[in-house]
Parts: sequence; C-alpha cells; structure tokens
Amino acid sequence: MSELAKYVRVVIDQETCISCGACIEVCPFDALEFDDNMKARLIWEKCQDDFSCIASCPVDCIYKTEEAPDEYKAKEGWYRIEKELTPEEQKAFEEWRNKYNVTADPVS
Repeated sequence: MSELAKYVRVVIDQETCISCGACIEVCPFDALEFDDNMKARLIWEKCQDDFSCIASCPVDCIYKTEEAPDEYKAKEGWYRIEKELTPEEQKAFEEWRNKYNVTADPVS
C-alpha cells in the first residue's frame, strides 16, 4: 500500500465555507488553499489526516471523507491534485474515490 492510500482526507462544503482561512492556517501539511472564489479547497496528495482543519472551521463545513454526505462528495471544485501522480499514487487515488464514494473529479 502506498503512503497516500492510508489517508482518509477531508471533504469541504464550499457553499457553506465563509472564506475565513482558519483551516488553511492550521493545516501542518499545507493541504488546503483558497480557490479562485476564495473558498477552501483540498490538495489531495498533501492531506495526511491531521484533521485540525475540521476543529478550526467556525461553520462546520469540513468533514472526514468517510463522514461527509454523499452530496458534498459529488460537488465539483472542493479538491484538486497538485502534481502528476505516479501509477501507484493514481491507484491509491482511485481506491480512495471508490472506498469513500467520491464522485466529483478533482479540479484540473
């Protein structure tokens, strides 16, 4: 199993996000960023399950992937992949999507 395959990661409901940046500030892995609309977005391969972002969110719009409603996992825009994944990383990504029923594609 690759290192990336072991992580649950987070899902962000960007409609609820108030663009405060609290989650971005507390993430020790720089796995969150603002998108073009100043909404929090996950950088998939950087997330290492610290989950301090969940506790820091004043509007409770960040969820562990396993606990997020399917409707949030289907929305476009809440995550991206920053680099080209190796074949092993791509396999881990597909396994994550299937395991947690993530139907939205990453932002390209």
